[in-house]
Amino acid sequence: MLVIKRLMTRYMPGMLTCQQVDRFLYDYHEGQLSFAENIKFKFHLSMCTDCQAYVSGYKQTIASIKASEQIEQRPEKIPEDLVQAILKSIKR
Repeated sequence: MLVIKRLMTRYMPGMLTCQQVDRFLYDYHEGQLSFAENIKFKFHLSMCTDCQAYVSGYKQTIASIKASEQIEQRPEKIPEDLVQAILKSIKR
């Protein structure tokens, strides 16, 4: 498959390399690529399993970050009785 990717990027005008996909990834995710760039990006992904996995991991990371932002933050002050109960159980 690596040989095919090399041949395609060499002989197909406009074919993106994996490095170019990496550089375009943020803009792709944000929907900021031009129509032609978007087509080239998706075409590369259709041919490159490494980039497919990379983009999938990128999307999962963003989803995890967004999910963690929705988790309630811990209280400003932890109740003293809770602190003492935890400390007491550790000393046993």
